[in-house]
Amino acid sequence: MDTPIDSTTNESDYSLFSIRQAARACNLSRSSLIRLEKKGLLTPARTDANSGYRYYDNNNISRILQIQKFQQMGFSPEEIISYYESGGKADELLAALEQKLYLLQQQIAEMRLRSHDVPDMSLSILKIPETVCCVRRYQGAVIQDKYHASYDFFHECVEKGIALAPKAFFLIDERTDYLKGELSLAPHDFYVCMPVLPEQAPEDAIPIPACTALSLLVYGNYSNLNETYLYLGEQVRKRGLTPAGYIRMIALVAPYVGKEIDPNMYCSQLLLPVEES
Repeated sequence: MDTPIDSTTNESDYSLFSIRQAARACNLSRSSLIRLEKKGLLTPARTDANSGYRYYDNNNISRILQIQKFQQMGFSPEEIISYYESGGKADELLAALEQKLYLLQQQIAEMRLRSHDVPDMSLSILKIPETVCCVRRYQGAVIQDKYHASYDFFHECVEKGIALAPKAFFLIDERTDYLKGELSLAPHDFYVCMPVLPEQAPEDAIPIPACTALSLLVYGNYSNLNETYLYLGEQVRKRGLTPAGYIRMIALVAPYVGKEIDPNMYCSQLLLPVEES
């Protein structure tokens, strides 16, 4: 008969490790361990009040290895501390990781478009996270109107000292004609949305809500933009989807990215919020 394993451990029976031993076990430098401590991520099992020497136990070593894993996932010190302070609840880390996954998927799609590694148009259903933006309403009918409005608002945000997020700005087009297979030449309202850092967002910034969206990635200059809108409307009808908001146009690669970029290398993404089935 097997002897059951005793799950209780008297930690005081084990000797502590020096900072040199702990650093070697975790493949870190001694200064790196001290930096973890200064950031509030780690507390040695014991610190000698006279000499200042730090000593570590098994739990410290395991925690350091776990912190390294979280850091490799891209989590900030604040996010890691929050995880431990919550008793191990991972909801916030999961949400942050899903946001990183969305951005990575968008970057991969963008790079494929840059290299022309996909068809001229690529359609998919995506989960779009919330984005905090400074928003300005304009009116126009053609792409030049929207480009000039975007350039002006971008300049204004920088001039005001607003901390912009490293994300592509986008437009929300207040129109539905393309859903019926037609495009009006009459001016319509649209919104320029400049993503900002949430923790430094100005008071008038607003959250653009998360949504499920039909995504259409487009490669090339803007000469076929009208056809792109009509194609998206056609796909909405064919798939029996119900729109849940106005269309968003994201300039992934556009004139503002670099004047030397060939217009035929531009990448755009149309996102139409849709009801989940």
